[in-house]
Amino acid sequence: MPSMPDDLLPFLAGVALFVVYLCWSAATEMGTRWPGRRK
Repeated sequence: MPSMPDDLLPFLAGVALFVVYLCWSAATEMGTRWPGRRK
């Protein structure tokens, strides 16, 4: 695997955190529709 530029790692980390936040917010909003995740 080729080495990535140093400035690309923080960018990928930020994108990963953003995607995780979107999935978490969607899961909490729709949690009542999922069995076992009722709040």
